[in-house]
Amino acid sequence: MSAGASRLLLAILMVLTALGELSTQLIIPALAGIEQGLGAERGASLTALSIFVAAFGLGQLVLGPLSDRVGRRPVLVGGLILYLVATSWMLLADSMADFIVGRMLQGLGACTAMVLARAIVRDVWQAQAAPALALTVIGMLCAIALSPMLGGLLTHWGGWHAPIFASLAVGGCALLAVLVVYRESNLNLDPKAGHLPTLLSSYLDLLNNPSSRALALALACTYGAMFAVVAGSSAVYIGLLGLTSAEYGLVFGATISGLIAGALFTQRQIMRLGPRRIVGIGVTLVALGALGTMLVHAVLGLSVLGVSLPQVLVTLGGGMLIPASVAGVVIPNAHRAGLAAGLMGFAQMSGATCSGLLLGVLQDGTAWPMIGLQGAFAFAAITSFNVLSRAGRSAAAATAG
Repeated sequence: MSAGASRLLLAILMVLTALGELSTQLIIPALAGIEQGLGAERGASLTALSIFVAAFGLGQLVLGPLSDRVGRRPVLVGGLILYLVATSWMLLADSMADFIVGRMLQGLGACTAMVLARAIVRDVWQAQAAPALALTVIGMLCAIALSPMLGGLLTHWGGWHAPIFASLAVGGCALLAVLVVYRESNLNLDPKAGHLPTLLSSYLDLLNNPSSRALALALACTYGAMFAVVAGSSAVYIGLLGLTSAEYGLVFGATISGLIAGALFTQRQIMRLGPRRIVGIGVTLVALGALGTMLVHAVLGLSVLGVSLPQVLVTLGGGMLIPASVAGVVIPNAHRAGLAAGLMGFAQMSGATCSGLLLGVLQDGTAWPMIGLQGAFAFAAITSFNVLSRAGRSAAAATAG
């Protein structure tokens, strides 16, 4: 593949990796409008967020291995078509139940884009895939940082339908680009991959590696910590602090810009430091940021700066950890890259799903459920990673001895 073609493919893979986050972040400023427009009770839109994340995570467990068996291109094209159909369904919904069904199907389509993008990176860049993986994650993190701003402006100008139209447009462009540019990259199909009877044993075999367990759990808990703020920030900034949807988008986007800085650090340093070391730094920053948010809120009360400034540490650490943890599992498993990418995608989304569901249950009209839940997930991330890493080193030393 020529340098120009590889850069174009990488740009497409960045968009595909970002599609799931784009689909969520664009509509967060519109959640209140969606509930009002569909006649739903307050907080019902959190169910739509959680359903999307659950479908996004569970789908990767099957679709990643399926692409190991039948090829990346047919699975990817089918997933993008499903995404477009589901997004159109959301636009036509006249009840929250219909909207939730559309979100579930949209999650399945978007998860295909992310898991296949990660597997394709491993196919094309092979042993040098770590920096390219980090760049695709930067695409996802740019969506997290910029989409709330865009979504806030679109909601202000065009109501709750406008950000969903934007998702539809991006999905359509992504499908067109894949059809025109991408050629099958999985040249060693595994006819046994993706069969349901052997799928569980394949995942258990992958998790038998202590490093894979540590990285997957660190990713799940870190994403749970971040998603608590993603899902809860609209109610806090708009409902409690009185920001408009446009102001919220700008503040939230600026707050989480640390994600991009962290991912850029990983992209430049991962070949020198290695994935595990970067993940260790990342979980530490996430824990410090979450602790800072709790302390500031307890001592000084609720304010825009009090919530936002400590989150920069959380997003900086998360931006480092997400690409490093994915690279640490996918790259050593070239023969089952789809399976490995599916595992890490599931870990990422399972943390977000648990966080979103707990946040819905714990809502009490204050900011404490969001802040406390983030702290709990951040503590779980740093504790589990350090404990499992030590156990892995001890097992390796015992084997060597």
